[in-house]
Amino acid sequence: MAKPARASRDVEVEYEYVDDLGQVVRRERQKMGLSQAELANLVKTKETIIKKIEQGDFNPPLDLVKRLEKVLKTSLLQVVVEEKPAIKPSSQPPTYTLEDLLKKQQEKQA
Repeated sequence: MAKPARASRDVEVEYEYVDDLGQVVRRERQKMGLSQAELANLVKTKETIIKKIEQGDFNPPLDLVKRLEKVLKTSLLQVVVEEKPAIKPSSQPPTYTLEDLLKKQQEKQA
């Protein structure tokens, strides 16, 4: 069995809902012949939550969306990958303060 790929340190993975989350939930629920109450029971939530999701009035937490995906056998999340900007070493020469220059001059004279 293959191991899941690890996220690189330079990549941040986030999830977003599909654009029409409520419509997808309603369509897939109806395809399966489930009522809102039956779907709510299967994903261990309240019927009113399912109604609000389908109406687009509620953005459910990630764990609920994952349970909905499993029961409805459809994808409700999109993976968003953001690359963190790599910190590049400065190509500019070092800057010196007046104090630094005086110390260097004193070291040369000593």
